[in-house]
Amino acid sequence: MSKFLIRYGLGGGCSWAAEWEEIEAESLDDAEKYAYEQACQIYESYVGMYGLPTHEDLKKEHPEWDDEDIEMAWMEERESWISYEAKPK
Repeated sequence: MSKFLIRYGLGGGCSWAAEWEEIEAESLDDAEKYAYEQACQIYESYVGMYGLPTHEDLKKEHPEWDDEDIEMAWMEERESWISYEAKPK
């Protein structure tokens, strides 16, 4: 296990975590994956607020889309908002 510094949060018009957090991980890829997962959790905690759409919002907005289209659009929206990074300590 090696030590890494990570940070994660929401980008866009929001301030994201400026503080670095130290973690142990097997690799830089694992540290980045952890930071990504944390950023996703933060995003999901704000879904339905501040203009972050729910799956239901997307269904109402695009009734012609099937569940796969809704999920893809929701994931693209999430990716456009999250910020994360990792670096070796």
